[in-house]
Amino acid sequence: MSIHQEKEIVRVKDSQMLRRLLAYALPYWKMILLGIILAFLIVVADLARPYLLKLTIDDHINGINHPMISVTAEHTDEIQSYGELIHVDGDVYVRLSDKHREAELPEGVRKNQIVTVQGEALLLEGWLSGQGRKAELTERAGVPYVVSEEGELQAKRLSAEEMKQFRQNDYKGFIMIGLLFLGAVALGSLLTYVQGNLLQYTGQSIIFNIRQQLFKHLSRMSMSFFDRNPSGRIVVRVTQDTEALNQLYSQVVVNLVKDVIVVVGIIVIMLQMSVELSLLAFAVLPFLAVLTFWYRMVIRKGQRKARLILSRLNSFLAENLSGMRITQLFIRERRQWEQFDRHNQDYYRAGMFNSTVNSIFQPAIGFIGNLAIALLVWYGGIKVIDGHITFGIVYAFTHYIRQFFQPLMSLAEKYNQIQTAMVGAERIFEMLDEKPAIVDSPQAKPLAKQVRGEIEFDHVWFAYNEEEWVLKDVSFKIEPGQTIAFVGATGAGKSSIIQLINRFYDIQKGSIKLDGVDIRDIPLDDLRQMISIVQQDVFLFTGDIASNIRLNNTDITDEQVREAARMVHLDSFIRTLPQSYSTLLGERGITLSLGQRQLLSFARAIAFRPQILILDEATSNIDTETEIVVQDALHTISKGRTTVIVAHRLSTIQHADQIIVMHKGKVRETGNHYQLLAQKGYYYRLFELQYKEQHKVRPAR
Repeated sequence: MSIHQEKEIVRVKDSQMLRRLLAYALPYWKMILLGIILAFLIVVADLARPYLLKLTIDDHINGINHPMISVTAEHTDEIQSYGELIHVDGDVYVRLSDKHREAELPEGVRKNQIVTVQGEALLLEGWLSGQGRKAELTERAGVPYVVSEEGELQAKRLSAEEMKQFRQNDYKGFIMIGLLFLGAVALGSLLTYVQGNLLQYTGQSIIFNIRQQLFKHLSRMSMSFFDRNPSGRIVVRVTQDTEALNQLYSQVVVNLVKDVIVVVGIIVIMLQMSVELSLLAFAVLPFLAVLTFWYRMVIRKGQRKARLILSRLNSFLAENLSGMRITQLFIRERRQWEQFDRHNQDYYRAGMFNSTVNSIFQPAIGFIGNLAIALLVWYGGIKVIDGHITFGIVYAFTHYIRQFFQPLMSLAEKYNQIQTAMVGAERIFEMLDEKPAIVDSPQAKPLAKQVRGEIEFDHVWFAYNEEEWVLKDVSFKIEPGQTIAFVGATGAGKSSIIQLINRFYDIQKGSIKLDGVDIRDIPLDDLRQMISIVQQDVFLFTGDIASNIRLNNTDITDEQVREAARMVHLDSFIRTLPQSYSTLLGERGITLSLGQRQLLSFARAIAFRPQILILDEATSNIDTETEIVVQDALHTISKGRTTVIVAHRLSTIQHADQIIVMHKGKVRETGNHYQLLAQKGYYYRLFELQYKEQHKVRPAR
């Protein structure tokens, strides 16, 4: 399978995924609980505002028409418990609430109501329903009467001053409700600010932990994992997929709870105000359910496809940025642009598909919400005219329906975030669930601080891919302190031997032993601590020269860093730099020449005081003059330690105690330089090819 093809991920249930995601949030449960409590308070503040408007309309703007009871000033105590008192012309009036109207009234109180009939404000001696909308005014003997379907009530015309007296509590009520409304807005804003910061801190903390876990896990993965996964794909996992989870933790989880509280709270308030209007508003919910089900199926599939294509795009981009020199050298800019354009077009189409689905879902939710409001205006308006409900209830309902559908309208965004997070979580957990191929054996025992450096390959078979053998029945033994060289044509298996010594890969058959102990029974950290490798392709990190030599190992002192540089004759060059060992290097050490980078890698290996030193084509980028210097340094640093060299240039390994000639994955010849020349086999032919024009073959000794 191509490394640019994603591995098929085993689908798991959303409930299982959510349980696993919530496990990361468990240490922060107190903060999340506080966020939910704040969400509840925010909802209370939000839902209070339409109800305050309803009270303003029904109890104060239209409150003048509410049924009242009245007594003379001497009997005020009898009606004080019914509400706020209104003093007009020596009498005391109280407006009744719904519950008081149905209760038994004290003896001696009078029933009164103010209605407007034919443009005149009248105080009735009794109660009418419907605020006098279907009543007529008549007059007998100079006394006005109001005639309705319920009968005839005597009335009194009210002057503007008397109306002002009846309104006096309304003016106070406007101030009080206005202050409460402003307080609800201010409280909601303050709580939203506190909750937002709290959730962002919680979300960022959780994502920080997930990234830490991911990076730690990746640092333990074997080389075979990185062979299968391009760096662009891994970067997407650690950055964008985890950021998608950040939205889930910092926004969606608590806000989803908030939205549920909003919906439940609105349903309770609406049912309390009018069951009939509530059922009418809820009639559109089946359409909403069908639409949401369709959206859920489509957007999840679209998100998976988009993340897959984004992963390919990042992999392609990372690879081509690294290889830009080659692209320009071979004038392949147009061809590489065409490939990038193909990936980019795929990602554009996937993004547009998701945008189109969202652009359908959100307006559709809005349309259903407005349909509910249209039904409410039609039916509620009729009921207001008939006097069965108040205008304040209908007005509050329009607000509550908008608030009811607001969380549902934001469901598109939230559900999009949830699906993005779930797709990201699938890929993150798929990566976390992949176990390292190379792990410590349960029987592993720590090595001694000093090892002799004896390495033995005993009938080793190895393949990167199953049954495609790279090494076939390889056996040899390296004595402690020896310098051993491996030579052979490209693909002979030389570098694979190096990869196996420090367990970058595990063998399929045979055994590899260090000081008589199978390396699979040695802890990985102990094994690799004993070995330093200098590779042909030198990798330098962003940072200064000193940090690239010591690799942030604080046990290596500045003097040891300088000593390592002196041993490879790099110290004099470093001191000529403006900031000496503190000089910052460009990305991958681009400011240094290839030879200087190679020498720095030698200094790095020496600084770690390895007991086994491995050089994998380490002198291939060094000129002849520098090679002589390095060879001199190698003679010094290889004393007392086992040194393994892989080389194409035979001049660099003629001093080796033993040379092992590899061909097609097998050991063909073993001996020192002169012994192998005398055999006139593979080594002789390699030597002859390299030096036939410059050297004569020296006779065997």
